[in-house]
Amino acid sequence: MSDSAAEKFDALVALIRDVKPSLNNTQITPEHSVVEDLGLDSLDILQLSRKVNRDFGGTFDLEEWESDSDTHHRSVGSILRHIDPATV
Repeated sequence: MSDSAAEKFDALVALIRDVKPSLNNTQITPEHSVVEDLGLDSLDILQLSRKVNRDFGGTFDLEEWESDSDTHHRSVGSILRHIDPATV
């Protein structure tokens, strides 16, 4: 992962922890599913998408990302790839 990608990943992890503070002591990897592994529910994901759009420049389309969930299983890395395909 490049420095830029690592910075984006760290920023995304901080947003996930902001949405779900119980994850503060949990190691989060790009492979973790935000639903199955990290326990975010639909309202958490909506809140996360708003924060991602605010902090990453409005490039995260939640509906489009959800439509591909069979492929990416709602992984943390898939959010980064959706924001910037060159990131991960």
